[in-house]
Amino acid sequence: MTGTDTRPRLLVLTADRHSTVSVRTLLDTRRRALGIRRLEFRILRHPESDPGCRKHAVEEVRPYLRRFDRLVVVFDHAGCGSADPPEQIERTLEDVLARNGWRDRVKVIVVAPELEAWIWGRSEAVARVLGWEGGFAALRTWLAEQGLWPPGDPKPPDPKRAAERVLGRRGTRLTADLFRELASRASFRDCRDPAFCALRDTLREWYPAGEES
Repeated sequence: MTGTDTRPRLLVLTADRHSTVSVRTLLDTRRRALGIRRLEFRILRHPESDPGCRKHAVEEVRPYLRRFDRLVVVFDHAGCGSADPPEQIERTLEDVLARNGWRDRVKVIVVAPELEAWIWGRSEAVARVLGWEGGFAALRTWLAEQGLWPPGDPKPPDPKRAAERVLGRRGTRLTADLFRELASRASFRDCRDPAFCALRDTLREWYPAGEES
């Protein structure tokens, strides 16, 4: 950011490297797919991961309160240290951050159960990135046969385990590069994940396309 740049400034607090590269890729290269304009942003990664985002977000972002226009906090429900429903965690943390100066300029996104849920959008790019040559439908069928994706469920109940099982067939594992590639290539058209949709819709509300600063 420069002293003469008047574009809206967004601060994003994430819990780990995978979510950091995913959000950065979305904001850097997928603006058109998200339906948002170009904006200046900065991403912070909490040193205490998901529990740190839930319990200590206020302290982590306080130094940036007057430097950024809006704040998004993204972390996983699994591992965050709370059994409360994701929606309740979001409301509670948003209220705390609002009282600490962010007012109506904050959105908390709790991904249930974890970021790997974003992998399983109905996109042929998902199969390609995961190294599955038969296409998404065949991948979906195979996961059902493995007991990892019950028929009728919109996503695998354990999205991380499902991804690891597919990648394990070719001796690879979940990496930040894989999340970057998925964020770069996957279609969002049929995405129904509540957390991803909340992020997309919030960004569209705050930074609609065609309204450059």
